[in-house]
Amino acid sequence: MKPLNRILVLTAITGALILCSVLGSGCLKESSLTIKGINVGAQQVSSPEVTLNVSTEIENSRGFGSGITTLNLRAFNTETGLIENERTDIIDGIGWGGSHTVFQTMSLPRKGSYRLVATVFEGDKRKAQGEKTVYNLERLTPDNQKSGLSVEDIDFIVRNVSGDSVTIQSDLYISNNDIRPSGPFDIEVKAKEMDAHLVAAKQTVPVANIDPEKILVVPVRLTVPDQYNYVMEVLVWKNETIIKRVEGTVQLRPGTTIPGGDQFVTKKIETSKFVADQSSVSGAARPYSPIPSQAPGFGVSVALVAMVTVGAYIVGQRRQK
Repeated sequence: MKPLNRILVLTAITGALILCSVLGSGCLKESSLTIKGINVGAQQVSSPEVTLNVSTEIENSRGFGSGITTLNLRAFNTETGLIENERTDIIDGIGWGGSHTVFQTMSLPRKGSYRLVATVFEGDKRKAQGEKTVYNLERLTPDNQKSGLSVEDIDFIVRNVSGDSVTIQSDLYISNNDIRPSGPFDIEVKAKEMDAHLVAAKQTVPVANIDPEKILVVPVRLTVPDQYNYVMEVLVWKNETIIKRVEGTVQLRPGTTIPGGDQFVTKKIETSKFVADQSSVSGAARPYSPIPSQAPGFGVSVALVAMVTVGAYIVGQRRQK
């Protein structure tokens, strides 16, 4: 045998003996898998449930492994400890020193908190485990309720007073902060008596559209009993779902506390004095264009009457003492 061939044969035999020795000792045969991290995101949110996107990063620090590698994902309800959902997926083998990220989806009720437990199996042997808890899924906004619509401001205007009734117009400044047109939606306004929360009147007004980065003034009129205080609740409806809710107050019979004796005094508002000029208030939705205006507040004569009334009341109280 030639010297070169002899060297090649000896090298091959030596390599084979070393490899057999190492594999026989078991130091490289069995893999060492660990879960380096678990990330969770909301892929889809509806009113009844949430579909989570769970990504699990698995690393193999040594060894080649044997058998089929699977990843089991379970969701435990944190209140009851019961399994809410479970799935198992076959994953690609991970070589020595390599890593692999596994993506799984899981649907859960949109309520409460859940402990997500990820377990890696190699054949029938458990190799690694990690967990992550997601909290208060009910706080996630359903996809069909996400919108750039927002109620920026509300003006209340008296349009008419007849007997014991007053017609109040709520001018709603609705903005669309989305990059797309809003499409059709509805505005509902309710007048609830402040103490009893009884609904005195309500009205729904359809809106065809608001362009991106625009503001539309939407007027809504309600006729309510005079001399009561009201919470004006504004609801924005889209796709048969309430997507926004804001409140304002109209006090047609406000009260105040006078210092010293802590007496609560109810004031009567002469509502007819606040009826707006019909020519200056439009009854149709219109784009908002800011214009200079006088500072809000009562007239000088009304302020003087209020001061005299309160002063007379305080003097009367002192004389009674």
